[in-house]
Amino acid sequence: MTKQFVYGMLKHQNHYIVWCIDISPLQSNNKNNKSNSIGVIGGNGYTICSGSHDKTIVIWDIETAKRIITFEGHENVVRSVKYGSNELGINGGANTILSGSYDGSVRLWDIRSGKQIQ
Repeated sequence: MTKQFVYGMLKHQNHYIVWCIDISPLQSNNKNNKSNSIGVIGGNGYTICSGSHDKTIVIWDIETAKRIITFEGHENVVRSVKYGSNELGINGGANTILSGSYDGSVRLWDIRSGKQIQ
């Protein structure tokens, strides 16, 4: 088994903080060796959302490490993802994901239908 790592970097004032977290292959579903931009853990603590170099957004089940749903539509690397909230002022706001990409777009996705809203 090959070890995999999650790397992160944060700039705070004039300092950079770099960290590396060792994860076992059982915790990673990244079989094609592409980088993923990891988003946030869902409000219920059972899912995580990732944006990727393959231009997709994926919601993963944390316990089983299986894909729940994949969103496709960006034309370049997805660099940021965020779970929506009811504060968005749209119907079903908590069942949405916002994503940003190097293609210059910000998209809103409906988790229930798997479709792009905007």
